[in-house]
Amino acid sequence: MAKKKSRILFLLGAAIGAAAGYYLNSESGRKMRAETSEKANRLAEEVESKAKYGVEQFKDGFNAAIDKSKEAFTETTEMIKDRLAALENKGENLMASAENAYKKGAEEARAKIEKKSSQIEDMVESQKS
Repeated sequence: MAKKKSRILFLLGAAIGAAAGYYLNSESGRKMRAETSEKANRLAEEVESKAKYGVEQFKDGFNAAIDKSKEAFTETTEMIKDRLAALENKGENLMASAENAYKKGAEEARAKIEKKSSQIEDMVESQKS
C-alpha cells in the first residue's frame, strides 16, 4: 500500500513538474518569467536605494553626534582652562598678600627691636654715669 501511494505521489509530482515546465516554456510562461524578473529587479533596486538612503541617514546622524561631542569637549576644555587660570591668579594674589604681611610684620618687629635696643642702650648709659 505504501509503495503504491509513493508511486502515485511520484507520478503526480512528475506530472505537475512537466506541466509547470511546459507552461514556463510556452509564450505566456516566458512572458510571466520576464515580468516576474522585471518586478524582482525593480524591487531589488528599491531595496538597494532605501538601504543606501538609510546608511546615509545613519552616517549623517553619526557625524552630527561626533561634531556635538567635539564641541562639548572644546567647551569643557575652555572652561577648565578658565578655572585653572582663575585659581592661578587667586594663588598669586594669596602669595602676594602673604609676602606683604610678612614684610609688614618683619618691619614692625625690627622697629620694636630697635626701640627696645635703644631703651637698653639708654639704660646702660644712664648706669655708667
